[in-house]
Amino acid sequence: MTTLMRWSLPLLLASQLLSTAAVADTRQIEDAFGNPVTVPSAPQRVITLSELDLDAALALGITPVGTINGRGQAAPPRYLDRSVLDTIKVVGDIDNPNLETLLELEPDLILTGPVKPEQLAILNEIAPTVITFAWAKPWQESLQRTANALNQSAAADALLERYNARATEARERLKAHQGETFSIVRWNPKGPSYMFKDAFASSVINDVGLVRPSYQQDPGHTHSMALSLESLQLLDADWLVIGTLSTSGEAVEALQQAEQTPAFKQLSAIQGKRFGAVDGSLWTSLGGPQAALQVIADIEHLLGKMDAQPIQH
Repeated sequence: MTTLMRWSLPLLLASQLLSTAAVADTRQIEDAFGNPVTVPSAPQRVITLSELDLDAALALGITPVGTINGRGQAAPPRYLDRSVLDTIKVVGDIDNPNLETLLELEPDLILTGPVKPEQLAILNEIAPTVITFAWAKPWQESLQRTANALNQSAAADALLERYNARATEARERLKAHQGETFSIVRWNPKGPSYMFKDAFASSVINDVGLVRPSYQQDPGHTHSMALSLESLQLLDADWLVIGTLSTSGEAVEALQQAEQTPAFKQLSAIQGKRFGAVDGSLWTSLGGPQAALQVIADIEHLLGKMDAQPIQH
């Protein structure tokens, strides 16, 4: 049972009486599932309960008062500006925020990914809560919804224009590589998993003219089950990136051990030096505009390796 669900709604209502008064100037928007939500016209104390919302809010010039740890991490996603993150209160892990901390921060708006109805009801008693995205939908849609909740739609349009221009620039720069296959892998303590075709980084791959391998086309936003060392051929492609959510621990140790095995060394991407180690919290989780731009930079860096061998088809 999560920290949220251990609290009863009556207790929450009683605690909420001690919080600041609701902002009078409001507007109505729709969440990711078409439900109406009344939000402040100019929110001042925002809490983001997803990596995507944190990324988007910061890109829009809004620094939340509270946020969650990145997936599989003990801190917010490390690809974001650490000097800014250090000013934001961490309220718990994804899907398990601490209710006491939420109340103490006195938010006037909460942004979150999909949650259970009973959790949403509790969050709404703390502050107006907007579900900003549905699974396997483009991050651009989520950015626009987050921006709408923050009354920053014009800024979101500018961010999307910047991203589209950057993706077009990268596609031109990588024109010799158009249509080459790109494998995206998260290494877990139990072994590697490849990301599905609707995962965040997959969309960026497509935007710059690369494709996922035919055997990594599972629908959805998540990843495969952990593969055995005997199935490592399912990781191979013209280009390969591997990341772990944390920079240390069991997953990193498991990857280091696998790198010494014949099965790993025999992958064509490894033999051809068309492989890169990447930040798993960036490549294999949910991301917004800042993450998308960094993924493009990583792709250009990898495909520009001077020692990479030519692809033989």
